[in-house]
Amino acid sequence: MNFLPRLFAVLLAFFSVATFSVQAQSNPGDPSFAALDAAIKPLMNTAKVPGMSLAIIQNRKLAYLQSYGLTKADSTQSVDSNTVFEAASLTKPVFAYAVLQLVEEGKLDLDKPLYEYLPYPDAASDDRYRDITARLVLSHRSGFPNWRRNRQSAQLAMRYAPGERFGYSGEGFVYLQKVVEKITGKPIHVFMEERVLLPLQMTHSGFVWKTGFNANFAQPHDEAGKTGQKYKPGQANMAYSLHTTAQDYARFVLAILKTEGLKAGTVSQMLSPQSQLPKRFSGSDTLAPYSFWGLGIGLEQTPTDTYFWHWGDNGAFKCFVMAHLNRNDALVYFTNGAKGLDFADEMVRLTLGGQHPAFAFLGIDWQKEIKK
Repeated sequence: MNFLPRLFAVLLAFFSVATFSVQAQSNPGDPSFAALDAAIKPLMNTAKVPGMSLAIIQNRKLAYLQSYGLTKADSTQSVDSNTVFEAASLTKPVFAYAVLQLVEEGKLDLDKPLYEYLPYPDAASDDRYRDITARLVLSHRSGFPNWRRNRQSAQLAMRYAPGERFGYSGEGFVYLQKVVEKITGKPIHVFMEERVLLPLQMTHSGFVWKTGFNANFAQPHDEAGKTGQKYKPGQANMAYSLHTTAQDYARFVLAILKTEGLKAGTVSQMLSPQSQLPKRFSGSDTLAPYSFWGLGIGLEQTPTDTYFWHWGDNGAFKCFVMAHLNRNDALVYFTNGAKGLDFADEMVRLTLGGQHPAFAFLGIDWQKEIKK
C-alpha cells in the first residue's frame, strides 16, 4: 500500500516539503506512518475529537497500531492500544459473522421466515412481518424502521414490505438476536463471546460492560468537546452494544480477509451484493452505482476494486472500517467525539485511497465541513 502520494497533498497544508525524507518518498513499500500521524492530529483538533484508536492492515497483516489524544478531554489519561471504545453499529458485522456460523452448521436458514423459529409479538399486528428472513435482516431489507418511534413501546410498525427496498434497521438485528438466542439457548453476549471474541482473541472486547473495562475506557464528547455520561450496557444489543479496541476489531477484519471462522464460500456470500444502496442514507430513492449491502456489511464493487465498509455512530462515539479486498488492506478507527465521522473520507484518502460512494451515502465531506 502506498500512502505517501495521498498524504503529500494534505501535509502541504501543515508542513514544508522538506519535512519528508528522500528515503521515505523513494520507498513506496515503507509508508511514513509518522507522516500519517502528523496529518491525523489536525483533523482531531478541528473536529474537537479528544481521542482516537487506529489500526491499519496491509496484505492481511496488522501493519500499524496507534493511539492519539485522551480518554477524557479534561484528564491526563492518554488513549492507548487497550482503551475501550463504543463500536456502535460496527457491532452489526460481528453479529453477522456469528450468524453465518449457524448457517454453516445448518441451525439457521438464511431464507426461512424468522417467525417459524420465533414469533415476534412486537410486529405481529402486521402479517407482512412473517416474510422476514435472516438474509433480509442482514441486508437491511426487513421492512422495519431503524428504531421504533417510541423505544419503550411494545409495538413495532413496519415501514415497507420485507424485501421491497433497502432500509437500515437496528430493529431487524434485535429480532434476529432473539431468534439466535432461541436457537442456541444462550444469552446473546455469551454466544458471541464463545463464537467470536474468544476464538479471535478479542480480549479487550465485550457486548456487555465488563469490570475490566473500568480502568481504561474512552469517555463520550459532544460536538463542542464537552464530556458526557458513559453508557455501560448491562444487556447486549446486536445493533450497537459492542465495546472494543481498534486492535481487537482489526482481528475481526483479518478473520474476514483470511476466511477464518467461516468457510470461503460463506465469506464470499457475506461479501456479495444483496441489495443496492440509494445515493443517500435518507432522502433519496436514486440508486448509487457500485454501492451495495452484503450480509451485515456495506460493499463497493467497481470494475477494478472491491471494498467492504461500515460506520458506527452512538452519538458521542464515532468509528469507521473499510477494507480493500483486492489488496487485503484495511483501515479501522474509533473516536470518542461526536464529529469523529466527519473526517472518515479524509482518513480513507490518506490510507486506502480510491473514490467511495459510501461517503456520499453517509453525507460525509471533510473539505466541505472545514469550510463552514
